[in-house]
Amino acid sequence: MILLWDGIRRLFKNNDAETYYTANRGVGNLALLATVAMSIFSGLSIYGYPSSIYANGVGHLSGNGGYITALMFCTIGYKLWIQGKEYGFKSPSEYLRNRYYSEGYGFFVAALLFLFIIPYIATQVISIGTGLEVSTAGMVTYGAAVGIACVVIATHTLCGGMSSVAWMDTFHFFLGYGALALIIYFVTTTNFEGGLINGLQQAYEVTKNGAHAAVLSNPGPKGTFTVVGNINNALAGAIANLFWPHIFVRCFMAKGKKNFQIMAAFLPIFYALCFFMLAVVGAILAPALLGPDVANPDTVMPLLSTQFAPKFVTFISILALCAFAISTTDSFLLVGGQMAAEDIFVHWKYLKGEKVEDKRSVRWGQIAILFLMFAMLFIVFTRPASITDNAYKLSSPFFGMIMPATILGLYWPRASKEGAWAGTISGLLVVVMFTFFVKPPLGISAFLWGLIINFVVMIAVSLATKVPEEIVEKYITNVNNIIVTGNSCYDVVDGAVGKMVR
Repeated sequence: MILLWDGIRRLFKNNDAETYYTANRGVGNLALLATVAMSIFSGLSIYGYPSSIYANGVGHLSGNGGYITALMFCTIGYKLWIQGKEYGFKSPSEYLRNRYYSEGYGFFVAALLFLFIIPYIATQVISIGTGLEVSTAGMVTYGAAVGIACVVIATHTLCGGMSSVAWMDTFHFFLGYGALALIIYFVTTTNFEGGLINGLQQAYEVTKNGAHAAVLSNPGPKGTFTVVGNINNALAGAIANLFWPHIFVRCFMAKGKKNFQIMAAFLPIFYALCFFMLAVVGAILAPALLGPDVANPDTVMPLLSTQFAPKFVTFISILALCAFAISTTDSFLLVGGQMAAEDIFVHWKYLKGEKVEDKRSVRWGQIAILFLMFAMLFIVFTRPASITDNAYKLSSPFFGMIMPATILGLYWPRASKEGAWAGTISGLLVVVMFTFFVKPPLGISAFLWGLIINFVVMIAVSLATKVPEEIVEKYITNVNNIIVTGNSCYDVVDGAVGKMVR
């Protein structure tokens, strides 16, 4: 009801692209912190992390590479924000198209990111449907849960735009964290004596001396999380998060420089807090209460809240799931609509010499969101393994393949169009090859191999090609000048010329 209300009340306030897609670049400190955190955490976090820790051991906590993500926000994210303010960028494909002066590369990135958004948001809605069905013991069916969730998410996103998404993410931030803490408190105090701390100590002793004690070790029950496995997990789970399209656009939404200072200081704290609570569930409470033989580890969170806590905790668990899953789904839907409308349709019209009004751009974005919803629903209800499993395996790695072009484009004047094309294509091919056809060597994941090849090829090809001087001046020299002096070099030149004229 809150989601529907907030979306509908903004229905007539989103007639221009700047408002609909970036909330007028005016998102404050708390809202930006909350929307970044909740857009990174998802339904896969609240269900996936406890289940993965339960199955694979506490080594899965290496996915908490968010500390590095926070530092990237005050370096890479800050530079992107400056370029967004200076040149009007609103999406990753728009930035990359202009930095590498390549229309084809911009269209390619937009299409790639748009396509792999579909399986990712499908997994979020699947988690809502499965979670509600398990938590209510079948009283709410999978289909009903999915239907309700989709209507609410679509209405909230279509009507409210980024302002509604950022505001609701702030609400979800407090709801999600509070609900997680309450679940842990009531599951612990209901089943163990002496309050929360003593109860957790007792649960730890039960796990430590039980048949599932290996969960407390780094390799874990299946022995999967070696040092290399931890590095792979940290890279895929968090370090590449900034380059996911729905996180990338948040670099353009900030109100000012202070946003990034707040992000660097507090985002690691909330990363650690969330992952600590999820680890308590997966490594201590679930093994102690459920034992070692849960057939489907993905259900450990709803099983704990329904079988080992008061009834109202089940409701709290559902709220937490919705908070985490919806805050990711609406962000992905909005950025997908934005890229389809702004970076493909509107820009194609621009190249043909036609001007598209902002209101029409917003409408095309809303149509693209509906397309994403229907494409996602096909996956959610049919769950074809060939699409769901294989496409999902590629979502995060394919999102991450824009990392080299972004980082080198911000910091290295020699980064060229040819290098960006060669690096990105090479990285994508390596990811596909090591995901489906050849076992990755040295225990390094397909994603990490793809990034290594991507960087190496891009640097090599860029060294062999040239970058126009105006590109270096505009996207490297001018941005560095703004960081150092607070003024654009173009403003300084204009001011000097004005004085000469006078």
